[in-house]
Amino acid sequence: MNTSVPAFRQTQRVLDDAFTPEQSTSAHLYISFGAHRIRIGVLDAQRNKFVALEDYEAERPATVEQAITALQDLSSATPLLQERKWQQIRVGVKNQQFTLIPETLFDLNAREEYLKLNAVVEPEVELVHHHEHPRLELVNVFTVPTVLQSWLTTQFQGSPMEFVHQTSALMEGFLHMAERSSRPQLYVYVDKNYVTLVVLQGLKLEFCNSFYFTTAEDFIYYVLFVLQEKKMNPDQDKVMVWGELLLDSVLHEMLRRYIRHVQFGKKPTGAGFSYRFETLFNHRNFDLYSLHFCD
Repeated sequence: MNTSVPAFRQTQRVLDDAFTPEQSTSAHLYISFGAHRIRIGVLDAQRNKFVALEDYEAERPATVEQAITALQDLSSATPLLQERKWQQIRVGVKNQQFTLIPETLFDLNAREEYLKLNAVVEPEVELVHHHEHPRLELVNVFTVPTVLQSWLTTQFQGSPMEFVHQTSALMEGFLHMAERSSRPQLYVYVDKNYVTLVVLQGLKLEFCNSFYFTTAEDFIYYVLFVLQEKKMNPDQDKVMVWGELLLDSVLHEMLRRYIRHVQFGKKPTGAGFSYRFETLFNHRNFDLYSLHFCD
């Protein structure tokens, strides 16, 4: 059996001329971690501006354990992970091990029980965390791989570190982009074989879930299902899209076939971006950027 770790190739890299990793004590380090993709971002806290981004994608399917090994290997290859002291570190974890609880019902001692309603919790390999969303009046309960947390806390010992779920970053990012409207708004984030769908009406969360798909037909089924459930009209309501798809992709063509008003999203407001980021697609990396808003 082949147990080698799949190679993670670099697909994006930008670095502001005015930033060096030695300035880490006045910067925030953001890491978006999933089995197939690892992103690293840096925000200059004094200027409130993103100044660096590196993106690594698995060349073939990888497990969470293999991705952790790949991240550990990257720590000896990229200067951003070699700096140990940061003003703030925030790690976004991509998995389907999460559930949303109204804050009025949340009990810290019942976190694992909440998760067991939607997922299989494996205490021997994962730790239960939660993140509060005061504006949405809910709490996101999720898991973090034990090995990942152990390695990161050792690697960056002494730096303040927080773990959040990818959906928490997306919800907070979408809140920053939300338009005040009496109509619900569907926000779509596409990842490799996963689509996260969030519906906001003003500052109220109407829906949030992540779905696994293998075909374009599966993908559009979930999108149309949520539109129908929320009584939205695919011929009238605008759908905003972020993530790993391009204008000429099969998924985008499928969206345009069934939905009249499809629009690619932009970088989130509330933080600046180095001019170096102008070379990147605006609708990509949104989950990484939005980690900035998970205070």
